[in-house]
This record gives sequence, C-alpha cells and structure tokens, in this order.
Amino acid sequence: MVQLGFITLCVATRVIPEEEYQEWAKIYDAAAVSLEDRSEKLDDAAELIEKDLFLLGATAIEDKLQDGVPETISILQEAGIKIWVLTGDRQETAINIGMSCKLLSEDMNLLIVNEENKMDTRENINDKLHVLSSNQLSEDDLNSLALVIDGKSLGYALEEDLEDSFLELAVLCKAVICCRVSPLQKALVVKLVKRKKKALSLAIGDGANDVSMIQAAHVGVGISGMEGMQAARSADFAIGQFKYLKKLLLVHGSWSYQLMVSVVNQLLNHGH
Repeated sequence: MVQLGFITLCVATRVIPEEEYQEWAKIYDAAAVSLEDRSEKLDDAAELIEKDLFLLGATAIEDKLQDGVPETISILQEAGIKIWVLTGDRQETAINIGMSCKLLSEDMNLLIVNEENKMDTRENINDKLHVLSSNQLSEDDLNSLALVIDGKSLGYALEEDLEDSFLELAVLCKAVICCRVSPLQKALVVKLVKRKKKALSLAIGDGANDVSMIQAAHVGVGISGMEGMQAARSADFAIGQFKYLKKLLLVHGSWSYQLMVSVVNQLLNHGH
C-alpha cells in the first residue's frame, strides 16, 4: 500500500500489567523531563512498552497530490530553481511522492543516507562525495542524482563537523528529499543553506509543522486549505494551491524585481 502512495497506520493492542506500567511510567517521566537527548530517551521508553502487540488491523488513506503539482515543479526546475522536499513521511512514502510529482524519475540514481549512528552517517556521506569527486561527471550525470536522507541521519549531518560535507553532497544533486524530519530540522536545513551558500531561499508548506521552516526562509509561502491556516498566517505570502506558486514567482516576482530596479535607478539618478 505504501508503494502505491497510501498513508498507512497499523492498530495493535496488548494488556499491560499494573506493575509493568508503574515501572515503565517512571522511565517515561524521567525521559520527558530530561535536558539532554530528550527525544532519543522518549523513543527508547516507547520501545520498552510497545512490544508483544496483537495486530488488530490497518488503515490506508490515499493522499492525492493537488492538481498541477508535477507541472509546476517541472517549470520551476526549468527556471533554474533547486527543489528540496522536507517531509515527516517515511522514506518509502517520500520517494513515491517524489516519483508521482515528477521530482524524481525511474532513471535517476538515488543516493540514500539512512544510518543509525554518526560514524556511519559520516562514512556514507564522505564515500558518496569521494565517488562523485573522483569521477568527472557531466551536467547530465549530475541531473540524474537525487539525495534521500532520513531524519536520524540528518540530525547527525546537521552537526557542525558534518554540515559542510552534507551540504556539498546535497547541492551536487538535482533533487533532495529529507524524510522523517521534525519541524525543527526543516528550519535548520533552510538556515544551513542560507548561512553557507548565500542563496535566496523560499519555503512553502501547508501545515503547522511547516511554520518554523517558512519563517526561517528568505521568502515564506503558506498554502491555506485542508491542513488549516497556521502556515498561511505565518508566511509572507498565502496561496490556495501549490500550482499558484508558478505565477507568484515567475510573474509577480519578476514584476516586483523590475519595479524595484526601476525605483532604485530613479533614486540614484535623482541623487546625482
């Protein structure tokens, strides 16, 4: 079902003895107030209780793309805009969505970074960089590359001693997909690109999880709709559907740029 683009959820149960629960609650409460590695400790606590479960069933929800998404992405890429996807979806789902919106294609070479610790993450990234740098790749070769990195590996990649290597690998690729990422990680990726590449960034999202990312970018665009209004209210611009981004950037953006240039020229000429 995941390969078909559905969002899946399994429902399971088990009876937890009172004594076991009381012992587990102490561990969970300690993890919840921890000042260091809080997220990891909460995950470890959850794994202690979420075991030996009896599967009750599963649900599958089709998450269709909005109209015009593939066409909009294609036009933006033709305009020289690099597109990265930052999502909370699991890796397989994120890749399938990338395929369906034409960000990825079957003939692209996916560079997967999905490791359990920092050492393996460093080795994975450096190995890929070494292979790419040792081969004189043409522009067509680089356009066939896509980086896919999961949230755990991204957490290591965003650390100070690894961020340069991660960014170097990412900018070599035509597309980047960061999956299983938190709202904070979305914002950190945007800030890293702004700080290291001096590139103008635009972040677009439709949910509360996208607010920090939208606010971190040079230009924030919120899509109002099914996910609520949080993203739209926190953004510089609000649109109703993703496909309207094409006109916002390539028409209104161009007009605004030309108008700004005209105003600056007039001010400079008037000053002389």
